[in-house]
Amino acid sequence: MDNDINLLDIPLSWLTNESRNLLSYLLNTRKILPSDTPEKLPRDWRGLASLVNISTEIATSINEYPDKTAKVLEIWMKLNQNTAKVGYLMQFLQHLDRYDIYDDCIELYRQGKLIARPNENHGNPSLEAPEDDRLITYDDKLSGEPQFYHAYVLYAREDKEFVDELLRRMRADGLKLCTEDDLLPGHATQYAPVSRLISERCQRIILVYSPEFLNSPANSFYTDYAQAVGIEKKQLKIIPLMYRDCQLPMQLTYYHKLYYSPPGHKAPYDFWQKLSHSLQLTNLPRLNSTSSNHSTVNISEVSSNSMFESRQNLNGYTPNKPPYLELPSIPTTKSISMSDLDSCEIKKIPLDDSKSLSNVSQISTGKQKKPSKIRSFINTLRKKKPKKAIMVEA
Repeated sequence: MDNDINLLDIPLSWLTNESRNLLSYLLNTRKILPSDTPEKLPRDWRGLASLVNISTEIATSINEYPDKTAKVLEIWMKLNQNTAKVGYLMQFLQHLDRYDIYDDCIELYRQGKLIARPNENHGNPSLEAPEDDRLITYDDKLSGEPQFYHAYVLYAREDKEFVDELLRRMRADGLKLCTEDDLLPGHATQYAPVSRLISERCQRIILVYSPEFLNSPANSFYTDYAQAVGIEKKQLKIIPLMYRDCQLPMQLTYYHKLYYSPPGHKAPYDFWQKLSHSLQLTNLPRLNSTSSNHSTVNISEVSSNSMFESRQNLNGYTPNKPPYLELPSIPTTKSISMSDLDSCEIKKIPLDDSKSLSNVSQISTGKQKKPSKIRSFINTLRKKKPKKAIMVEA
């Protein structure tokens, strides 16, 4: 690297992939303590966005991106090309008290790895800001708009043959799946586009478990990221597939998994059918207190006269027995309903304490008991006059 190069004249597009990855790795992590400046700026990508004069609204949208520092640099190059220089970036790092990053960049500069001329980048288009960062896959480019997928498939290269069969079967069922082979070339790193697909474009993430899968740092990162997205959005994101036996990490052992059985082995279920049904399922809306499709229950006060009528119409069911004890009905020539009881005149009947309840019911019904034979005989004797005594003289 020439020593007479003025970094204030070098555009940010000259930054190498190594220097960009360094900036993203150290600035994406949020810092609690602010910078020792009057502005008290955050010592991470948020402070850099503030120094670049990015508005609060745009900074809020940047928070949705996995590689926030790369997005800040991209917006900086679009907003103000006059200040989007490597030299200003170095000054901003010092202003944020990030001398650790500043020293690392100086070391890369001494090694000739900080920047690279356009003719030294081997025509790598990733160093230039893309025309439309929404276009991630070939489907996006063909349609001109971002496409959405049922699932993104994460796998190891050793399992490519199995994944090809998986894609063929699922696409035959009308499902849209995406893999790293569908990504457009030219991205600075693979992490940013895949992370956007996982969080924004794909409903589910299929993990093809195998020993090689667990040994991949990239797959471990995407798995952890998919778990975080699922927790944040309260969605079921991960569908684990046990393609080959392997020892899973502790955080993955609790997921319900689909086990693949090779041809010729007896399977407890149809693997491909279960996978297809899992991808076709959608999350049902949660029932909350503010909105519901269920009918509400209206409680209104009813009179005693309409109690039987309302009970007969209750859900179309008429109970055979009343739910409470009824009084004996009053016999008349015509049947009297309960609604007419209020109009009936009931005479008060004096009762003696010696009379039983059975006699009360008999009196109320107008029935009289016939006198017994013994009582009739006694009454007959009482009515007879006594005979006069006959005096018999001796």
